[in-house]
Amino acid sequence: MVSVVAAAVAIGLAVTDRGPFADAFGDERHASPVVEQGGVARAGDGSEDTVAELLQRRAKALIAKNRSDFLATVDPQDAELRRAQATWFDNLAEVPVTSWRYQLAPREDARLPAAAAAKAATAGPDSFGRFVGIALRIDGYDNADAVHDEVMTFTPREGRWYVSGRWVAPGRGNQQLWDVGRVNAFRSDHALVLGLPDDDVLAPIAEEVDAAVPRVDEVWGKRWPRKVLVLVTRTEQEMADLLGGKASNYTQLAAITRGELGVAEETAAAERVVINPRAYADLSEVGKRVIMIHEITHVAVRSATQEWTPMWLAEGFADYIGYRTSGLSVQFIAQELVDDLRNGLKPKALPTDADFDTTNPKLPQAYEMAWLACRMIAEQHGQDSLLELVRTAGAPGGSAASVEEAFSSVLGTTLAQFTADWREYLEETLT
Repeated sequence: MVSVVAAAVAIGLAVTDRGPFADAFGDERHASPVVEQGGVARAGDGSEDTVAELLQRRAKALIAKNRSDFLATVDPQDAELRRAQATWFDNLAEVPVTSWRYQLAPREDARLPAAAAAKAATAGPDSFGRFVGIALRIDGYDNADAVHDEVMTFTPREGRWYVSGRWVAPGRGNQQLWDVGRVNAFRSDHALVLGLPDDDVLAPIAEEVDAAVPRVDEVWGKRWPRKVLVLVTRTEQEMADLLGGKASNYTQLAAITRGELGVAEETAAAERVVINPRAYADLSEVGKRVIMIHEITHVAVRSATQEWTPMWLAEGFADYIGYRTSGLSVQFIAQELVDDLRNGLKPKALPTDADFDTTNPKLPQAYEMAWLACRMIAEQHGQDSLLELVRTAGAPGGSAASVEEAFSSVLGTTLAQFTADWREYLEETLT
């Protein structure tokens, strides 16, 4: 059984979530809808209407929150689809979308789900289906695209193209909150909480964000947007659908951060803190505060977190800030690791990235070891050195070797010697 404190530790998995269209969309900052690549098919009867123009109209309607214009892009001969699409549009009503872009996949790249293939085959002789990339931004919170994929079928009728079918694309992270239900929005000084529950659930989460941001600022500084976008589902299954995994994979996590790696420090990027409603509700007030500080640290530090940054450093640093003002004892926070040491189970190495897999039964110990590694650096070298290590290891243009180099340049040691010192520190601190 994972304790309340251990559950609060095992929450900071920051992931890269980019669909196959991410690179093709690039980093242009559009405030208007754009359709790129493909979409040149004509609707027949001498019409100049194209699928690209159809999606242009659809994107424009989504940004403008124009329900009638949006439904004008949906097949007029399919009443069931029109009802479903009207509901889907209404689900998005409170989401402040400032940019929405579509991109069609090349026909040869499309491997359509069976339902989409069947729809394309029966909707009409000129109908076809494609994977469609979506790049969107939430007003005031995204300075980079959040990218996911859909599957659509298109049908021409009397010289105009219509959407004749829409599905969430198979694959990780393609389901969105508005695919599940109507999204409520709650705003505070530092937060936009988008959730399927009502405001009585969302408001306390926004309050936690507002309380946590200054705690992050105390260590990391204020050179980050200080705005946090939080997604809240009603069940673990809905959270799993959002993240693209099994619900059982997230039972140990009260929250998880999704975002883009390697963006400029001045940008907010497409960060989302996703709350596991069951695990979060079960935490103490201290546990909730630790969790929120941890997750917001991931948002603030994203620019210094690269693909080669070891997870023990990223997660340990987030926990270092999270637990810094908690008032909890080391032995209480690291109780699973304390038990292991009492039973003669001594860590031989820093936790690997694989140790942070959400299904790892020793996941709490991985977080505890990572936290204690960063705590040791702050104690023995100073907090400023810990910050410099994180920034140096994740500096743009680096590689896995950058981590080794950072230990030498910042701490004057090697990773191997640091590991040996850390093992001694664990025994001295926890036994």
